[in-house]
Amino acid sequence: MQWKWVDPQTAEQGQSLLRRLTDQGFEGYFVGGCVRDELMGRPVNDMDIATNATPEQVIALFERTIPTGLEHGTITVLIENEPFEVTTYRTETEYVDHRRPEQVQFVRELSEDLRRRDFTMNAIARGIDGEYVDPFHGIEDLRNGIIRCVGIADERFEEDALRMVRGIRFASVFDFEIEQQTWQALLNHQALIKHIATERIRVEMEKMIAGPYPYHGIELLLSSGLIPYMKVDVPCEKLNLDLLRSLESLPSSPLVLRWTLIALALGMDEQQIKQYFKSWTFPNTITDQVSKIVRMNQRLYDGIVEQESVSLVENEVVIESTSSIDQSYVRFVSCVLDYGKEIAQHWHTMYPVLPSTQQQRLSTIGQQADSWLEQLTIYSLADLPIKGQEVLEYVKIPAGKWLGELFNEILLVVATGQLENNKEAILHYADQALVRKGLR
Repeated sequence: MQWKWVDPQTAEQGQSLLRRLTDQGFEGYFVGGCVRDELMGRPVNDMDIATNATPEQVIALFERTIPTGLEHGTITVLIENEPFEVTTYRTETEYVDHRRPEQVQFVRELSEDLRRRDFTMNAIARGIDGEYVDPFHGIEDLRNGIIRCVGIADERFEEDALRMVRGIRFASVFDFEIEQQTWQALLNHQALIKHIATERIRVEMEKMIAGPYPYHGIELLLSSGLIPYMKVDVPCEKLNLDLLRSLESLPSSPLVLRWTLIALALGMDEQQIKQYFKSWTFPNTITDQVSKIVRMNQRLYDGIVEQESVSLVENEVVIESTSSIDQSYVRFVSCVLDYGKEIAQHWHTMYPVLPSTQQQRLSTIGQQADSWLEQLTIYSLADLPIKGQEVLEYVKIPAGKWLGELFNEILLVVATGQLENNKEAILHYADQALVRKGLR
């Protein structure tokens, strides 16, 4: 049997597993995403297997197994350290809260197992001989670019309401259309999404936003009417669809870039980002990065628009420099120092998709950011060749708030090339700065 989109070693290991099952008188088939992706010409990352062998029989057949989902009939079999999920054919009884089956029943027929699956494209099996088992015409739906529920769509969504979001995600990632009866069933059962945990929805959204056609998915999501029924609020009142159309212009990795654009399109400020991203169960690292990119963008934009003395560092220390150095450059460097080089690079990647008014006003920074980043040689106070105690001993003034402000000022003037990064020059600058501020 030929697999074109699976790592050859993984394919051979999977086939050896099927051979072991069939040699012992059991059935075994590759099922689910690996079969679908092979048919679509997409890379296959893992290979799931369905069998009529019970979990206990699977454990007895293979030397290395992990009972990862024993109650649902799933055993992980390790073949030369490569994991394969092997699941006994099963049907599912009544679902609890439209989320999970109350119990599963093992069955003997593959067709019964395939009947419980969500969409026809995921209900295709492939045997060791390479032949496909496709009782619900999933291959035809794949060829036609159709997302269709297995059997009666209303029943599939009543069983597990997350399938409504999964259907939208698949349609988005594959650029497929949702079949009419499936879509109507989704509209009929919108309210059931309230039973689904936010984290499960967020996982589907991340896959959708990381895909090649995220805007298609957002359009479907907005049309579906699901958002008002979700457990957490999504503030769509200020939604900028034109901005969202640029999602596909941004790389999918790191995904924080696309989430930042979504936050901007929703009109969120920093406080709202922290509030909503927390309620959407995003990791703190993602929330922090999105907040910083948005804050940096606003800070750069405000500095250009106001055309006046602005805070050049996070703690509102103003540099009273008589240098003719480009103030756009100073603002940009101050942001790099406050938010870090990575955030500055993320902002620069996003610059081409910012609203046109912002792009125009920030054009100098947008065009020069790469070269400015290359010129930077210091990024933090640790890169200065002097410590606070040395400054205190030199100026002979008691420590206070002024010391931290002075060091931030020194860091900026050194980073922007207005002051040499050596101890003598820094001490001289510190002395003059304190006189200028009336502190000595």
